[in-house]
Amino acid sequence: MNGLYFLKSPVRASILLVLCSLRLGWADQPPPLAGTAYVTSWFGGGVAVVDLASGAVKQTIPVGIHNHNVALRPDQKQAWVTNNNAGTVAVIDTAGNTVIRFLATGLGPRHTYFSPDGKEAYITNEFENRVEVFDTETLASLRTFQVGHMPHFALVAGDRVFVTNFGGGDVTVFSRSKRKTLATVPVGAGPLGAGALKDGKRVYIACHNANHVAVIDGTTQRLVARIPTDAGPVQVTVTPDQIHAYVANDGAGTAQKIDLSTHRIVKTIPIAPDAGSHGVGFAGGGRWLLITNTGAGTVSVIDTKTDEVVKTIPVPKASEGIAVKR
Repeated sequence: MNGLYFLKSPVRASILLVLCSLRLGWADQPPPLAGTAYVTSWFGGGVAVVDLASGAVKQTIPVGIHNHNVALRPDQKQAWVTNNNAGTVAVIDTAGNTVIRFLATGLGPRHTYFSPDGKEAYITNEFENRVEVFDTETLASLRTFQVGHMPHFALVAGDRVFVTNFGGGDVTVFSRSKRKTLATVPVGAGPLGAGALKDGKRVYIACHNANHVAVIDGTTQRLVARIPTDAGPVQVTVTPDQIHAYVANDGAGTAQKIDLSTHRIVKTIPIAPDAGSHGVGFAGGGRWLLITNTGAGTVSVIDTKTDEVVKTIPVPKASEGIAVKR
């Protein structure tokens, strides 16, 4: 006989209600949309500080000309903003949301990526075909690496750095410790953003002009798959649980969800045909996916359980990069 039978009726009813709610998913309440998003503005000359709970722009931090991307140091104490036409990187203290230093770097800085320990920052200079490395504490330049034509994004995976070369249609892989190039991997026309598994065994490249995501074996540095996408994939990012990846397609104004076990698109999320969906970030431990829409001047908030847009946040025009502070 069911053990619940011997409990008093009110207690038994309460337990049954809880069990039913768990089975139906009522107890699976999503985490609140909270934290701070830093959003760049290509034509605005500033970085918007957005309170995600209210959706309000609380502050705009003046930076440089044509600020393209923003990246948070792993400890989230600094945000680095690449100012493409100024040839600088603005280092923001996230405690006070003020610029503490402008770093002079090479021509056309595009993206910043940090080493896992946060001690080094890797900055692509698209008009000098190089990556410059900075010490994040002293803010001193440490060294440079020559890469391919028009480097866009540098991704650090352990001792290896994968650099997308937009003009060359390939990825340069170099060793941080040995300071030498290990491989050049052809991936397809117009590679831009990149994502990777935490162990570095798979690296994903959004190939803007080829309309696919290229998959690289991080150990052998060889191309192992191409995943067809909507028009104009710009950025690809792996979910915190390492099961899926999302790619933002500025040509189609969509985001697409990739099953990493099969390398197949399992969901296409329409945003707007002219949105120019671009930068990506996560909040709420991966429950909320944030997509900047360059053409619309908005950030779309997507529930990664339902893969639906649940909120649209107005931000300054030509929004491109985004980074989320917890």
